[in-house]
Amino acid sequence: MKKYTQGYMLKPQSMKVTQNDVIMYSEASGDKNPIHINQNFASKSMFKETIAHGMMIGAFLSEFLFNEFGDAWLEEGSIDIKFKLPIFMNESITATSTVSNIENNMIKLNIAVIKKDGTEAVKGYATVKI
Repeated sequence: MKKYTQGYMLKPQSMKVTQNDVIMYSEASGDKNPIHINQNFASKSMFKETIAHGMMIGAFLSEFLFNEFGDAWLEEGSIDIKFKLPIFMNESITATSTVSNIENNMIKLNIAVIKKDGTEAVKGYATVKI
């Protein structure tokens, strides 16, 4: 495993959110809230269009951390995030993370999801025991 130090930046991971991905997530999760899958419904909401499920974005972050830490993430990882902005269809987003602290084989990371325009859609932290 890599030698992690405070300030280490994980390799960013990007994805483009599509309506098809959101529909597939809706089917898999059972979350069929129309704000995610029905454009007519969403057009009358404060967002004016469909938005990605928060937990779909959480799963994207979990995959990002798994890609870095592998089974250690699955066995000893936790995440705490806050949703700051909605993520719309066809938006490109990037997961980023920096090691903020290492103590007793526990790595604490600042994590974020950044939109293409540079705004932060999700912010939080994760921990993983190595």
